[in-house]
Amino acid sequence: MKKLILLASFALIQGCAPTSYIVKTPTPSNITYIDAEKVASKALVVKDNRAEGEKVFSSGILSAELKIGKAPIEPISYLKKNIELELLGRGIPVNIESGEALDIDVDKLYIKNHRLNGFSPFVTFTYLKAAIVHDNVKTPVGIFIRRGKVPVWSFDEIVEPTLNEPLSLLVKELTAKVNATVYKQSISDADVETLIAKLKSKVKKGSSYLDVYQLGFGNNPSAIPFLKELTSSDDEYKRQAAISSLGILKAVDELELLKSLYANGKSWSDKAMSLKAIGDLGTKKGLDFLREEQKAIVNDSKKYWVNDLINLYL
Repeated sequence: MKKLILLASFALIQGCAPTSYIVKTPTPSNITYIDAEKVASKALVVKDNRAEGEKVFSSGILSAELKIGKAPIEPISYLKKNIELELLGRGIPVNIESGEALDIDVDKLYIKNHRLNGFSPFVTFTYLKAAIVHDNVKTPVGIFIRRGKVPVWSFDEIVEPTLNEPLSLLVKELTAKVNATVYKQSISDADVETLIAKLKSKVKKGSSYLDVYQLGFGNNPSAIPFLKELTSSDDEYKRQAAISSLGILKAVDELELLKSLYANGKSWSDKAMSLKAIGDLGTKKGLDFLREEQKAIVNDSKKYWVNDLINLYL
């Protein structure tokens, strides 16, 4: 009887899920950095340093092979191609024949999916652990994105929010961190104000959380005060995008706010974004906090997701 119940539950979770999903390449950002044309062109090199047993890109409770067209996605070349396009979209030149290389060493890169039952959201967790290597300096980078959607009529409904959007955010966030580390370019104050005005004008209509992320990707600290306001938004994804963006912008003065958001988060996703942002700050105090939290939850049920996330930074 127990086996029959388990089989029935698994069938309900599976629903009409296909064995693979066709994903698309991200649309590059179109807000250029102010002085992007002044930077020197570099050749981007993305190195696959993943352990042999950690090269499965998409896995989880549901079978979810990802494809571009008819071919399975190759995540390393996917990253390289789309980071180059994102840099170009920001106005930063890319020259594959340049004598100066910009290396990104990828240690972990994967998407996990999960679903409790046939009535709960299909959820994806996207992880990246890498290092940007430039002028013999290695800068660690972590990325974590969580998205969910309940499929109502078919599993086609989950492709855009839980696969395409996280892949696009992965590329854009990594490119933003490359820019902040190497090129140090920013969008203008006017661009920040335009994004804020756009968000405010749609507050009652459920504005896109993707615009919130653009404030983080812009590398302009003038966005920080508005992002702090959004950390208390009633909109879950806007709130979490704002928390994440504080880390992306290296808002080191907001460590105590991020620790408070972690302690008092409205959901585990808020807590996860707070830990991510603390890791993104890259400060000794922030990393020490992550180490202490990892020790504190060693016997807690949440230790697995906390460890997966914190280990991107330690």
